[in-house]
Formats: sequence, C-alpha cells, structure tokens
Amino acid sequence: MTQFSNTSPIFQREEVLREEYHPDDLPERTDEMEDLHMSLAPAARGVGANNVFLHGKAGQGKTAAAKAKLSELQAHAKEESDHLDLTTAYVSCESHDLSTSYKAASRIYQELTGNSRPTGYATDVVMDMMFEAMNEIGGTIIIVLDEIDTLGDDDRILYSLPRARAQDYVEDHVFPSIIGISNDLQWRDNLSPKVKSSLYDDSVLFSPYDATQLQQILRRRAAKAFRDTELTPIDEVDADGDPEGTVVEIDQSGQEYLFRSGVLTDDVIPLVAALSAQDTGDARQAIKYLRKAGELADKHGDDQVGAEHAREAQALVEREAVVEAMREMTTQAHLALAALTALELSGDAPVRAKPIYGVYKSVASRIDADKLGQRRFKDHLRELDMQGIADGEKVTAGSIGGPAWEYQLQVDTEIAVEVLKDTARFADIDFEHISADRPNA
Repeated sequence: MTQFSNTSPIFQREEVLREEYHPDDLPERTDEMEDLHMSLAPAARGVGANNVFLHGKAGQGKTAAAKAKLSELQAHAKEESDHLDLTTAYVSCESHDLSTSYKAASRIYQELTGNSRPTGYATDVVMDMMFEAMNEIGGTIIIVLDEIDTLGDDDRILYSLPRARAQDYVEDHVFPSIIGISNDLQWRDNLSPKVKSSLYDDSVLFSPYDATQLQQILRRRAAKAFRDTELTPIDEVDADGDPEGTVVEIDQSGQEYLFRSGVLTDDVIPLVAALSAQDTGDARQAIKYLRKAGELADKHGDDQVGAEHAREAQALVEREAVVEAMREMTTQAHLALAALTALELSGDAPVRAKPIYGVYKSVASRIDADKLGQRRFKDHLRELDMQGIADGEKVTAGSIGGPAWEYQLQVDTEIAVEVLKDTARFADIDFEHISADRPNA
C-alpha cells in the first residue's frame, strides 16, 4: 500500500504558499501600485508606457506588482482592442543567465516571436532581429526585465531599447518600453550616465514590510491555503453567537474581519511575521516559514500548526538558504571554506587568518587550483563572514599594528563537509586530517 495521499489534514490549497503564486491584489503596496499605474497609463492611450525601475529587497512584491498591473492593462487593451494594440513579455534575467546584452536580446526575441533563441550571430545582428520582431508586432510593447542587475556592466541593450524610436531602430507605429526590476539597491547608481538618463523615466522603491503588514499578507494566504481557516467580514458574522477568533484588518481599507482557524494556533501568524520582520521584512520568507511549519505539522501527524513548528521551520529555511549559498560559491570561496572546515574539525578554531591561509594553500595544491595572495584570500574569509557561514571577530592588534581577526564556522561542520564533498574537485579531500600536515604560512 502506498503511503502517499491526495489530501492533507493541514492544507487545503498549499500552492497558495508557494513562490510561483502571485496574488491579484497587493493592499500593502497601494502607493507603489499607484506610482506604477502612472508609469503605464500612457500605454492605455496608445502612446507607449514610461520606462520604470522597480527596486527594493527581495520579497517586497515588485514582480507581483508588475504582473498584476500589466494584467490590468492587458484587460483594458482587450476591451479597447480597436484602439490599443498591446504586447507584453516577461523575462527573468537571472533564471536564464542573461548576463550580456546579446543573451538578453536573444531571449526577448524568443519571447516576442516564439522562435528559438538565435545563436552564432554578432550582437548587432541579434539586436536587429529583436527590433525587427517588434516592427512586425507593432503597437505598444512592454518588456519586463526581472533581476535586471544580472546584466552587470553590459548596458548596451539598456541604452538601445529605451531609445529605439529616437534612433529609428523601430518604425513609427512601435512603442517599446522597459520595466526593470532589481533587488540590488546600488546597481542603478553604477550605470553609465547616458543609460541612466535614457533608461528610467520613473522609479518606484519597495520598502521592507513591517510585522503588521506581514500578518495581513499571511492571514490572506492562510485563509486560502489551510483547512478550517477563514476570513469573514465583521458585518457578516452572526451577531447572536460568540464566535471565537481574532478581529483583524487585512488591508488599509479599515474593514475589519474575523480570522478563525481550527488548524493554526493563535500565535503562529504573529510569530512568523515577527521573525521575518526582524530579519528582512521579506514576505516571500514569511510565507515560506508558514508553509514549512504546516509541512512539519503534517509530517509529525499533529492536528494543529503551533509556535514550535514555526520556529523549527525558521531553522530549516535558514539552513537551506546557507547550504544553497555555499553550493553556489566560487572555487576560491570553496577553498577558504575547506580550509576553515579542516581547522574546525581539528579543534583549532577560532583561528587567525594566517593558519587558515596555510591550509588553504595545501588544499589548493591537492585540487590543482590557483593560489591567491594572502590579502586577496582574506577577502574570501570576510565574504564567508558576511554570508553568515563563518564568524569573524577582531581580537587584538596584529604584528604590524593592524587589526587581527579570528574565524570559526557558523554552520555545522557536517553540513560544510557535505557541500564540499558534493563539489567534484573536493570529493577526495580528507578534511579530518588535512590540517595536520599543512605547510607553514
């Protein structure tokens, strides 16, 4: 008999708690949505939208806002089909590794035409193909470039697209524009002046959610995702009874609701919201905590999702995030991690940078990797510290008067070894003994 089941005692629609779910309404982003609306409003009149830059930390609703507002504009275009010809294309630069203008142009061409991405051509040719596709489509064309900072310093397409009409790259009946989305608050500042002046007519900042806003978001999702959970407007609650629940607001309208759940304990949503608000103010993170908490309750056979599940979920999510960060590091960062892990296993941590550098050179020799100078190597130790993988502490002045630092792992050694062993170049390294025969640094 299979152990799988097509129902859950906890979840009703758990897909509502997954990252790919995008709500139609974002009440906590009323001001930002209004700003975005003003940027897109010219498109509704058939003269092309303004170029707009949406920026803020991850999980603040930027992508959801762009998709929701574009969906609204598409509905308007459908009603006004005789007067408004609208085409939209969503491109995730990070997911498709669009690190150059060539790659971005070829992907946009693919999205607009449905054809395969062109390869083997010069960048000029691919960009001409992209603009020719726009000429064939005609009308208002809005390109969403999510994670636009993935393009880095290659800003050629970011200069050419907004100026396509002025430079006669497209014909008079074509009105292209860009919605750029970025989690990197500094990226735009590093663009060349000519790109900054032409790329973004408007800019919308998405600030981190506070704990109250996160509770509102979580309750709306929970009412759809969990069994025996509902939000009822207060004026629809039976006045003759004395229903149990929590009176809440779920948006900025002032309308009060009664939130009731037979699955979630009263403290779960406030706790999850507080945990995320204290960390990043990231709605995506908070929703993931809540989903994981439900999965843990389901796994343990518990009837309710409680605070203990939420705290365990937080620990699991943080561990997954750290592991993912370690897996994606460069070879040199892995070498720094390997050296520190070896010293942790030998009982030498916390340890200063010089002995770690000695182990680093030994491991680099074993996997036939380049050896960085000590100063550059220390940069990788500091990066491990910033990522929460290691902890660096200034202990005293160094031998030449500068600060000296000691480092130790912030993650379990078992996790660090597991990640490194899964990397082909480190698979045969014996981390238990490598620090014993390190050369003098």
